[in-house]
Amino acid sequence: MSVLYKILAVVLAVFVFSPSGEVASYAPPAQEEMQFSFTVLSDGHMEGNSAEKHTLYGEGFRDMASAEVQSRALVMLGDNTMNGQVFENAILYGLLRKYNTVDTVLMAVGNHDICPGKHNRGDYDKLRERFIRFNNTFLENQIDELYYARVIEGCYFIVLASDCDAGVAQYISPEQFEWLNGVLKEAETSGKPVFLFSHWPLNHVFSEVWQEGHVGEQSDELHALLQKYDNRIFFFTGHLHMGLREDGYGVFEEGQITYINVPSFGSENTNGNADVQDTGMGLQTEVYADKVVVRVRNFAAHTWTAYTYSFSY
Repeated sequence: MSVLYKILAVVLAVFVFSPSGEVASYAPPAQEEMQFSFTVLSDGHMEGNSAEKHTLYGEGFRDMASAEVQSRALVMLGDNTMNGQVFENAILYGLLRKYNTVDTVLMAVGNHDICPGKHNRGDYDKLRERFIRFNNTFLENQIDELYYARVIEGCYFIVLASDCDAGVAQYISPEQFEWLNGVLKEAETSGKPVFLFSHWPLNHVFSEVWQEGHVGEQSDELHALLQKYDNRIFFFTGHLHMGLREDGYGVFEEGQITYINVPSFGSENTNGNADVQDTGMGLQTEVYADKVVVRVRNFAAHTWTAYTYSFSY
Protein backbone atom coordinates (compact mmCIF):
# COMPACT_ATOMS: atom_id res chain seq x y z
CA MET A 1 0.00 0.00 0.00
CA SER A 2 2.81 2.43 0.84
CA VAL A 3 4.40 1.89 -2.58
CA LEU A 4 1.07 2.66 -4.29
CA TYR A 5 0.72 5.82 -2.19
CA LYS A 6 4.18 6.96 -3.30
CA ILE A 7 3.47 6.33 -6.98
CA LEU A 8 0.11 8.09 -6.80
CA ALA A 9 1.62 11.06 -4.96
CA VAL A 10 4.47 11.48 -7.45
CA VAL A 11 2.14 11.36 -10.45
CA LEU A 12 -0.40 13.76 -8.96
CA ALA A 13 2.21 16.31 -7.90
CA VAL A 14 3.34 16.63 -11.52
CA PHE A 15 -0.12 17.10 -12.98
CA VAL A 16 -2.08 19.14 -10.42
CA PHE A 17 0.30 22.08 -9.96
CA SER A 18 2.41 24.23 -12.27
CA PRO A 19 4.81 26.52 -10.37
CA SER A 20 4.81 30.25 -10.94
CA GLY A 21 8.03 32.11 -11.65
CA GLU A 22 11.09 32.28 -9.44
CA VAL A 23 10.42 32.97 -5.76
CA ALA A 24 12.56 35.66 -4.14
CA SER A 25 14.53 34.65 -1.07
CA TYR A 26 13.87 36.22 2.30
CA ALA A 27 15.62 36.32 5.67
CA PRO A 28 14.74 37.15 9.29
CA PRO A 29 15.49 40.78 10.24
CA ALA A 30 17.67 39.73 13.20
CA GLN A 31 19.28 36.67 11.68
CA GLU A 32 22.45 36.75 13.78
CA GLU A 33 20.54 36.86 17.08
CA MET A 34 17.91 34.27 16.14
CA GLN A 35 18.44 30.79 17.56
CA PHE A 36 16.06 29.01 15.17
CA SER A 37 12.68 29.37 13.52
CA PHE A 38 9.72 27.22 12.54
CA THR A 39 6.65 27.56 10.32
CA VAL A 40 3.02 26.88 11.23
CA LEU A 41 0.15 26.34 8.76
CA SER A 42 -3.43 25.39 9.57
CA ASP A 43 -6.65 24.48 7.79
CA GLY A 44 -5.31 24.01 4.28
CA HIS A 45 -8.31 21.83 3.38
CA MET A 46 -6.72 20.10 0.39
CA GLU A 47 -9.40 18.97 -2.05
CA GLY A 48 -8.87 16.70 -5.02
CA ASN A 49 -10.86 18.84 -7.44
CA SER A 50 -9.69 22.26 -6.24
CA ALA A 51 -6.96 23.78 -8.39
CA GLU A 52 -6.90 26.72 -5.96
CA LYS A 53 -5.92 24.47 -3.04
CA HIS A 54 -3.26 22.72 -5.14
CA THR A 55 -1.75 26.10 -6.02
CA LEU A 56 -1.87 27.39 -2.44
CA TYR A 57 0.01 24.39 -1.09
CA GLY A 58 2.45 24.20 -4.01
CA GLU A 59 3.36 27.89 -3.89
CA GLY A 60 3.47 27.79 -0.10
CA PHE A 61 6.01 24.96 -0.03
CA ARG A 62 8.08 26.70 -2.72
CA ASP A 63 8.06 29.88 -0.65
CA MET A 64 9.35 28.09 2.45
CA ALA A 65 12.10 26.49 0.36
CA SER A 66 13.28 29.95 -0.73
CA ALA A 67 13.99 31.12 2.84
CA GLU A 68 17.66 31.98 3.39
CA VAL A 69 17.43 30.44 6.85
CA GLN A 70 15.48 27.20 6.69
CA SER A 71 12.87 26.49 9.32
CA ARG A 72 13.77 23.74 11.76
CA ALA A 73 10.21 22.47 11.54
CA LEU A 74 7.03 22.85 9.54
CA VAL A 75 3.95 22.23 11.70
CA MET A 76 0.67 21.54 9.89
CA LEU A 77 -2.05 22.13 12.41
CA GLY A 78 -4.94 20.00 11.20
CA ASP A 79 -7.67 20.05 8.58
CA ASN A 80 -4.78 19.53 6.20
CA THR A 81 -7.32 17.82 3.93
CA MET A 82 -11.02 18.44 3.44
CA ASN A 83 -12.25 14.86 3.83
CA GLY A 84 -9.26 12.70 4.74
CA GLN A 85 -9.53 10.94 1.37
CA VAL A 86 -6.66 8.95 -0.13
CA PHE A 87 -6.69 11.20 -3.22
CA GLU A 88 -6.47 14.38 -1.12
CA ASN A 89 -3.66 13.01 1.03
CA ALA A 90 -1.78 11.81 -2.05
CA ILE A 91 -1.84 15.31 -3.58
CA LEU A 92 -0.76 16.94 -0.31
CA TYR A 93 2.12 14.57 0.34
CA GLY A 94 3.09 14.57 -3.32
CA LEU A 95 3.51 18.34 -3.26
CA LEU A 96 5.38 18.08 0.05
CA ARG A 97 7.72 15.48 -1.42
CA LYS A 98 8.39 17.54 -4.54
CA TYR A 99 8.74 21.06 -3.13
CA ASN A 100 9.28 20.99 0.63
CA THR A 101 12.84 21.41 1.94
CA VAL A 102 12.13 21.59 5.70
CA ASP A 103 13.60 18.46 7.26
CA THR A 104 11.14 18.02 10.13
CA VAL A 105 7.42 18.09 9.30
CA LEU A 106 5.04 17.66 12.24
CA MET A 107 1.49 16.75 11.20
CA ALA A 108 -1.44 17.35 13.56
CA VAL A 109 -4.98 16.15 12.90
CA GLY A 110 -8.13 18.22 12.64
CA ASN A 111 -11.73 17.12 12.49
CA HIS A 112 -11.73 17.10 8.67
CA ASP A 113 -8.81 14.64 8.65
CA ILE A 114 -10.20 12.00 11.01
CA CYS A 115 -13.95 12.56 11.50
CA PRO A 116 -16.30 11.23 8.83
CA GLY A 117 -18.03 13.98 6.89
CA LYS A 118 -20.33 14.44 3.94
CA HIS A 119 -17.79 13.19 1.41
CA ASN A 120 -15.93 10.77 3.65
CA ARG A 121 -17.05 7.18 3.91
CA GLY A 122 -14.45 6.08 6.44
CA ASP A 123 -14.93 5.77 10.19
CA TYR A 124 -12.59 7.27 12.79
CA ASP A 125 -10.38 4.19 13.15
CA LYS A 126 -9.93 3.88 9.39
CA LEU A 127 -9.12 7.57 9.00
CA ARG A 128 -6.71 7.47 11.94
CA GLU A 129 -4.88 4.54 10.37
CA ARG A 130 -4.77 6.33 6.99
CA PHE A 131 -3.37 9.50 8.58
CA ILE A 132 -0.57 7.58 10.31
CA ARG A 133 0.22 5.52 7.19
CA PHE A 134 0.60 8.58 4.96
CA ASN A 135 2.69 10.33 7.61
CA ASN A 136 5.03 7.37 8.02
CA THR A 137 5.29 6.71 4.28
CA PHE A 138 6.44 10.23 3.41
CA LEU A 139 7.92 11.87 6.52
CA GLU A 140 10.99 11.24 8.62
CA ASN A 141 8.91 12.00 11.71
CA GLN A 142 7.48 8.53 12.34
CA ILE A 143 4.45 8.27 14.66
CA ASP A 144 2.47 5.51 16.37
CA GLU A 145 -0.19 7.80 17.86
CA LEU A 146 -1.84 10.96 16.64
CA TYR A 147 -0.45 12.78 19.68
CA TYR A 148 3.31 12.96 20.17
CA ALA A 149 6.21 15.19 21.19
CA ARG A 150 9.58 16.00 19.70
CA VAL A 151 12.54 18.00 21.07
CA ILE A 152 13.93 20.54 18.60
CA GLU A 153 16.85 22.80 19.57
CA GLY A 154 16.19 21.84 23.19
CA CYS A 155 12.52 22.96 23.04
CA TYR A 156 9.58 20.62 23.40
CA PHE A 157 7.16 20.56 20.46
CA ILE A 158 3.97 18.86 21.65
CA VAL A 159 1.21 17.81 19.24
CA LEU A 160 -2.26 17.03 20.62
CA ALA A 161 -5.08 15.13 18.90
CA SER A 162 -8.64 13.88 19.24
CA ASP A 163 -8.98 10.24 20.28
CA CYS A 164 -12.42 9.64 18.77
CA ASP A 165 -14.91 11.20 16.41
CA ALA A 166 -16.16 14.18 18.45
CA GLY A 167 -17.56 16.10 15.49
CA VAL A 168 -16.15 19.62 15.36
CA ALA A 169 -14.92 19.36 18.99
CA GLN A 170 -12.07 17.35 20.53
CA TYR A 171 -11.97 14.28 22.76
CA ILE A 172 -8.84 13.67 24.84
CA SER A 173 -8.55 10.16 26.25
CA PRO A 174 -7.24 9.43 29.77
CA GLU A 175 -4.17 7.97 28.08
CA GLN A 176 -3.46 11.21 26.21
CA PHE A 177 -3.96 13.27 29.38
CA GLU A 178 -1.55 11.02 31.30
CA TRP A 179 0.99 11.24 28.50
CA LEU A 180 0.70 15.05 28.29
CA ASN A 181 1.17 15.37 32.04
CA GLY A 182 4.41 13.43 31.78
CA VAL A 183 5.72 15.43 28.83
CA LEU A 184 4.97 18.79 30.49
CA LYS A 185 6.69 17.65 33.67
CA GLU A 186 9.73 16.58 31.66
CA ALA A 187 9.74 19.85 29.68
CA GLU A 188 9.68 21.92 32.87
CA THR A 189 13.28 20.99 33.58
CA SER A 190 14.51 22.33 30.22
CA GLY A 191 14.08 25.99 31.13
CA LYS A 192 13.05 26.65 27.54
CA PRO A 193 9.69 27.65 26.06
CA VAL A 194 7.25 24.88 25.20
CA PHE A 195 5.48 24.94 21.84
CA LEU A 196 2.10 23.25 22.00
CA PHE A 197 0.01 22.52 18.92
CA SER A 198 -3.63 21.47 18.66
CA HIS A 199 -6.29 22.03 16.06
CA TRP A 200 -8.80 23.03 18.76
CA PRO A 201 -8.56 26.11 21.06
CA LEU A 202 -9.70 26.09 24.68
CA ASN A 203 -13.34 27.13 25.21
CA HIS A 204 -12.60 30.44 26.96
CA VAL A 205 -9.98 31.52 24.43
CA PHE A 206 -11.30 33.31 21.31
CA SER A 207 -14.76 32.47 22.66
CA GLU A 208 -16.40 35.15 20.53
CA VAL A 209 -15.74 33.07 17.40
CA TRP A 210 -17.71 29.87 16.71
CA GLN A 211 -17.99 28.50 20.25
CA GLU A 212 -18.81 24.99 19.03
CA GLY A 213 -15.41 24.84 17.36
CA HIS A 214 -13.38 24.56 20.55
CA VAL A 215 -12.11 21.71 22.73
CA GLY A 216 -15.55 21.14 24.24
CA GLU A 217 -16.37 19.31 27.48
CA GLN A 218 -12.73 18.69 28.46
CA SER A 219 -11.54 22.27 28.04
CA ASP A 220 -11.33 23.02 31.79
CA GLU A 221 -9.43 19.79 32.45
CA LEU A 222 -6.90 20.56 29.72
CA HIS A 223 -6.58 24.16 30.94
CA ALA A 224 -5.84 23.00 34.49
CA LEU A 225 -3.17 20.60 33.28
CA LEU A 226 -1.42 23.29 31.25
CA GLN A 227 -1.16 25.40 34.41
CA LYS A 228 0.13 22.58 36.59
CA TYR A 229 3.80 23.12 35.80
CA ASP A 230 5.89 26.28 35.52
CA ASN A 231 6.22 26.03 31.75
CA ARG A 232 6.24 29.06 29.46
CA ILE A 233 3.82 27.74 26.83
CA PHE A 234 3.04 29.04 23.37
CA PHE A 235 -0.19 27.30 22.37
CA PHE A 236 -0.91 27.34 18.62
CA THR A 237 -4.41 26.40 17.43
CA GLY A 238 -6.46 26.64 14.25
CA HIS A 239 -9.99 25.56 13.31
CA LEU A 240 -11.68 28.96 13.67
CA HIS A 241 -10.78 30.59 10.33
CA MET A 242 -10.75 33.92 12.16
CA GLY A 243 -8.11 35.77 10.16
CA LEU A 244 -6.30 38.87 11.42
CA ARG A 245 -7.34 42.18 12.91
CA GLU A 246 -5.41 45.30 13.93
CA ASP A 247 -6.03 45.01 17.68
CA GLY A 248 -4.12 41.77 18.21
CA TYR A 249 -7.15 39.62 17.43
CA GLY A 250 -6.03 36.01 17.39
CA VAL A 251 -3.59 36.39 20.30
CA PHE A 252 -4.55 35.93 23.96
CA GLU A 253 -2.16 35.96 26.93
CA GLU A 254 -2.97 34.35 30.26
CA GLY A 255 -0.19 34.05 32.82
CA GLN A 256 2.51 31.76 31.47
CA ILE A 257 0.47 30.77 28.41
CA THR A 258 0.26 32.65 25.12
CA TYR A 259 -2.53 31.43 22.86
CA ILE A 260 -2.11 32.06 19.13
CA ASN A 261 -4.77 31.18 16.58
CA VAL A 262 -3.44 30.48 13.10
CA PRO A 263 -5.42 31.80 10.12
CA SER A 264 -6.82 29.29 7.65
CA PHE A 265 -4.29 28.65 4.90
CA GLY A 266 -6.72 27.18 2.39
CA SER A 267 -10.07 28.89 3.04
CA GLU A 268 -11.11 32.51 3.45
CA ASN A 269 -10.99 33.67 7.05
CA THR A 270 -14.54 34.93 7.25
CA ASN A 271 -15.32 34.03 10.87
CA GLY A 272 -15.11 36.83 13.42
CA ASN A 273 -15.20 39.83 11.10
CA ALA A 274 -11.43 39.95 10.52
CA ASP A 275 -9.65 42.82 8.76
CA VAL A 276 -7.52 40.37 6.74
CA GLN A 277 -9.35 37.33 5.37
CA ASP A 278 -6.87 36.21 2.71
CA THR A 279 -5.94 32.60 2.06
CA GLY A 280 -2.30 31.50 1.98
CA MET A 281 -1.39 32.92 5.39
CA GLY A 282 0.67 31.16 8.04
CA LEU A 283 3.11 31.96 10.83
CA GLN A 284 6.88 32.20 10.78
CA THR A 285 7.98 31.85 14.40
CA GLU A 286 11.45 33.00 15.44
CA VAL A 287 13.03 31.95 18.73
CA TYR A 288 15.57 34.20 20.43
CA ALA A 289 17.38 33.95 23.78
CA ASP A 290 14.68 35.91 25.61
CA LYS A 291 11.72 36.26 23.26
CA VAL A 292 9.59 34.61 20.59
CA VAL A 293 8.63 36.65 17.53
CA VAL A 294 5.71 35.57 15.35
CA ARG A 295 5.49 37.06 11.86
CA VAL A 296 2.45 36.48 9.66
CA ARG A 297 3.42 35.68 6.08
CA ASN A 298 1.34 34.94 3.03
CA PHE A 299 3.39 31.99 1.86
CA ALA A 300 1.29 31.44 -1.25
CA ALA A 301 1.65 35.07 -2.39
CA HIS A 302 5.32 35.23 -1.26
CA THR A 303 4.80 38.39 0.80
CA TRP A 304 4.93 39.46 4.44
CA THR A 305 1.83 40.92 6.04
CA ALA A 306 2.02 43.90 8.40
CA TYR A 307 1.38 41.66 11.43
CA THR A 308 4.21 40.83 13.84
CA TYR A 309 3.92 39.81 17.50
CA SER A 310 6.71 39.66 20.08
CA PHE A 311 6.54 37.80 23.40
CA SER A 312 9.17 37.66 26.13
CA TYR A 313 9.88 34.51 28.13
